[in-house]
Amino acid sequence: MLEDLDGVDWASLEHAYGEAADVPDLLRALLSTDSEVREEAVYELFGNIWHQGTVYPASAAAVPFLYELLTAPDVRDKSNIAHLLACIADGVGYLEVHAVDERGEADWRKILAESGKTLEREMEQERAEIDAVHRAASAGLRHLLPYLNDSEPEIRQAVAAALGNYPEHADWALPALEAAFRMEMDEDVREALSESQIRQARHRA
Repeated sequence: MLEDLDGVDWASLEHAYGEAADVPDLLRALLSTDSEVREEAVYELFGNIWHQGTVYPASAAAVPFLYELLTAPDVRDKSNIAHLLACIADGVGYLEVHAVDERGEADWRKILAESGKTLEREMEQERAEIDAVHRAASAGLRHLLPYLNDSEPEIRQAVAAALGNYPEHADWALPALEAAFRMEMDEDVREALSESQIRQARHRA
């Protein structure tokens, strides 16, 4: 399992804290028989390849390996892996978050200009990086469906939110969202399910 992990040049990729050379060891740690090791790895991955809603080039590279773990037999704590995948699938770019209002835009224009860069060019590059993350997430998105029934509302909510972002999967995602909504009791999860249904129905129309 994870045989291709070392075939990725992780040091050339970035996550929230810079060079992503630590990611392969964190992914391998998800296979540990020690629950504390697994929990620490999930915690770290929730801080670097997904960070407060933002995703990075290393996120796209990690997603296929996370799907490999999610679908493999005998891997523990799959709900945590599904949660991480769902959050990544719903992720956005750093500049998309921080350079959208007038003050943020002005600050980032100044910061980037100091190194000879423009906000427009950096935003264009970031959009390409986020598209790569979303393509990777889309490839295995159906594997998240069982976690619409997870025991943890936070995980159900994350999966529900992610499923609304991929119009290419509307034919199966919309019925799944509708079925989950009929059974769901948690108000926050119901809201996420409802919003994703609206987005998918709009794409399907």
